[in-house]
Amino acid sequence: MFKGILFIFAIFCLSVFYVNGQDTVLVPKTFYYETGTKSSEGFLRNGKPDGYWKAWYLNGKMRSEGNRKMFQLDSLWIFYDEDGDTLQAIDYLNGKKNGYMKTWLYKTTEDKKTGGMVSKELYLNDEKQGMSYYYEDGYLFRAIPYRDGKKHGLGKEFEKDGRVVVLLEYANDFLINRERINRYDETGKKQGVWKEFYPNDIIKNEVVYRNDTINGFVREFDKSGKITVYQKYEKGQPIVMDAADTLQRSRFVEEYYETGQIKFRGGYYDDKPVGMHKEYSVDGQVIMGKEYNNENMLIAMGALDVNDKKQGKWQYLYETGEVKAEGNFKDGKKTGEWIFWYPDKTTEQKGRYASDRPTGEWKWYFPGGKLWREELYERGKEDGNFVEYDTTGNVVLKGQYIEGEKDGAWYYHSGDHTEEGSYQDGLMEGVWKHYFLNGKLFFEGKFVQGQPDGKHIWYYENGRKKEEGNYVLGSREKKWIKYDAEGLPYLIILFKNDLEYKINGAKINLQR
Repeated sequence: MFKGILFIFAIFCLSVFYVNGQDTVLVPKTFYYETGTKSSEGFLRNGKPDGYWKAWYLNGKMRSEGNRKMFQLDSLWIFYDEDGDTLQAIDYLNGKKNGYMKTWLYKTTEDKKTGGMVSKELYLNDEKQGMSYYYEDGYLFRAIPYRDGKKHGLGKEFEKDGRVVVLLEYANDFLINRERINRYDETGKKQGVWKEFYPNDIIKNEVVYRNDTINGFVREFDKSGKITVYQKYEKGQPIVMDAADTLQRSRFVEEYYETGQIKFRGGYYDDKPVGMHKEYSVDGQVIMGKEYNNENMLIAMGALDVNDKKQGKWQYLYETGEVKAEGNFKDGKKTGEWIFWYPDKTTEQKGRYASDRPTGEWKWYFPGGKLWREELYERGKEDGNFVEYDTTGNVVLKGQYIEGEKDGAWYYHSGDHTEEGSYQDGLMEGVWKHYFLNGKLFFEGKFVQGQPDGKHIWYYENGRKKEEGNYVLGSREKKWIKYDAEGLPYLIILFKNDLEYKINGAKINLQR
C-alpha cells in the first residue's frame, strides 16, 4: 500500500548545541503518489525528515514548503491551495509559531477567483502577543492588541482611506470601551473629535470639528504623552487665553424669580455655556441640570436635587448632538434600565443598574443591530451565563461567571479551531479539548489551578498524533514525542524541570 508522506508543518527550532554521537548527514529523499506524480521531497537524518521539504498536490501544484532544523519547525513555512495561491505563511522557532502568521482566503464565483490576505497575527511560543491585523476587501479593517493570547490594550478600526474611525479598549479579552472618532458627515464635512497617534499609540493630537471647521479645544502631545499645546478655537480662529483674558471673558450668571427665589445658575465663557447649568422651580427645587463641556457642547441633561445629586431621568449626548445614553439616577447613582446608542441611533448596549452597579441581564449589539454579547451581573460583577457572537450570529465565546470569575464549562471559537474546558475561580481546571473546524480533535490536556498538568496530546487533522508529553504543574517533564503526518515518531526529547537534556537518546549541551 502506497504511503505518500506529505511532510507538512514539520521544522525544528534553531538551537546551537553539541550532541555526542549525533549523525549530521542529510540524505535526499523523494516520495510519489500511486500515479507516479511527486508528492514530497526533502532530506532525512537518521531516517527522519529534516532540512528543507516541499510537497505537491496531485495536479502538480505546490502544496507546502519549509525548513526543519534538527527535526523541529524553523523559520518560514508557506502553504498553497490547489491553484497555487498562498493560503498561509507561518514563521516558526523551536517548533512553535514565533512571528507573524499570515492567512489568505479566496472565493470563486462565475469562474472568477477573488480574495486576498485576511489576517496577519503575531505569535510568541504559539500564543498571540502584540498587535494582530485583520483585512476586508484588501484594506486594513482592524488592529487588535494581544497579551498572552487575550485581547488587551488599545485596538483600532479603519476606513478604506486608512483613517482610524473606532478606538477599542480591551482588558483581559473583553471590550470595555468603544469610541468613534475621525468622522465625516453625509456631506463630507468633518464632525466631532478627530485624533492622531504616534506609532506607539500615544495620542499625538486631538481636534474638535463642527461642520468642517475647528471649533473647540485643540490639544497636542509629545511622544511621552505630555501635553504641549492647549488652544481654544472658534470658527477656525485661535482664541487668546492668558489668565487675565480668561478671567475677563468668564462669567457666572444667576437669574431670580420676582419673589427673589433663584431661577437659574450657570457659567459662561465668551457668552457660551460651560460646566453645569441649573434651572430651579419657584419653590427652590432644581428641576433641570445641563452639563456642557469645554467646547460649549451639551453633553448631559437631567434633574438635580438641592445637594446637586442627579435624580430621575438623564440623557448623555454625543458632541454632535445625538443621544448617547439614557437612564435614571437615584441620589446620584445609576438605577433601573439604561440604554446606550451608536450615533446612528441603533442600540449599542442595554441593561439595568442598582446603586450605580450593573445588575441582571446586559446585552451589547454590533452597529446595525445584530446581537454581540449577552451577560449577567450581580452587584457590579459578572455572575451567570455569558455569550458572545460574531457578526454572522455564530457563538464565539460561551461560559459562566460566579462573582466576577470564570467558572464551570467554557467554549471558545478562536480562528481556525474551537476550545472547550472548565474554569474554577477564574483558572483553567480539569481536561481541556481543542477541535479543528471539521470537528476532529486538535488538542487534549489537563490543567490544575491554571497550570498544565499530566499528559498533553496534539493531533493532525487526519487524526494522528502530532505531539505528546507530560507536565507537572506547568513544567515539562520526562518524555516528549513529535510525530510526522503519517504517525511516525521523528523526535524524542527528555525534559527535567522544563529543560531539555536528551534528544533522540543523545545528551545535549546548550551553548550560551
